[in-house]
Amino acid sequence: MNIRIAALIVAIVVCPGALHGQSGFSKGEKRMGEKKMGKAGAEDNPDAISPSGLRPVYPGEVRCPEISSPYGSRTRYDGSSRPAWAPGGGYHGGIDISLPEDVPLLALAAGTVAAKGEGGMLEGIYLWLKHAPEDTGLSYWVFSKYQHLLVPPDLEVGARVALGQVVARSGKTGTVGGKHYGMAGYPHLHLTTRKGARGDETITQGALFDPLAVYHDAGAKTRGPAEPALPEGAVPIPYVTPDGKIAAAGTRVVWPVACQPK
Repeated sequence: MNIRIAALIVAIVVCPGALHGQSGFSKGEKRMGEKKMGKAGAEDNPDAISPSGLRPVYPGEVRCPEISSPYGSRTRYDGSSRPAWAPGGGYHGGIDISLPEDVPLLALAAGTVAAKGEGGMLEGIYLWLKHAPEDTGLSYWVFSKYQHLLVPPDLEVGARVALGQVVARSGKTGTVGGKHYGMAGYPHLHLTTRKGARGDETITQGALFDPLAVYHDAGAKTRGPAEPALPEGAVPIPYVTPDGKIAAAGTRVVWPVACQPK
């Protein structure tokens, strides 16, 4: 690939507001930064992305759409290598869940619409939600980004969303026409999460971390002392069924896609 073209693609992905309209940001405000975090919750090297060591444990009574490319991975869902020139140096800055187009996507926690818009290749139509500690029960703010959406979400910036509410539809925007996926594209949800201490600053300054850490940290707060200890790194996945029923009592976070009864 021509070096100038590669640089342009990176610029569009990292800062699509330079070439595309964007909602939810005042003029002159910075785009969401690319500060990164490695191990879940570790902030010793915020500019690095590395696997967190967490692994999802899906409930046996339902079929949940599973992670096809985890956080920190050097490969895509099909096993191909991620290019080193891409944001993150080829390390995956979120999780991918392979889905058909037009699948409802759910708010992983109650929160507020922080921003929405459309970027270029590798980003597509996106939605940012922000979740306060009182929304998740966690000690930090969480910002969640849903990418490659089918159409712009019908939600206004500043609107409140409920736990498990449908906030978008899966798509393949930002993947069609590229060198790897071609005109067929790749329909999926790319979910990014950032964390920080304050809701008014972490949208641009928050560090990337594994979305599974949200479920890990929230689950640790709801598990009773009589429950058996989990293997290190195991993260039980709380979920919503297609009829909107939240299966785990007391949970403040759920999987971003409904799980189907078996």
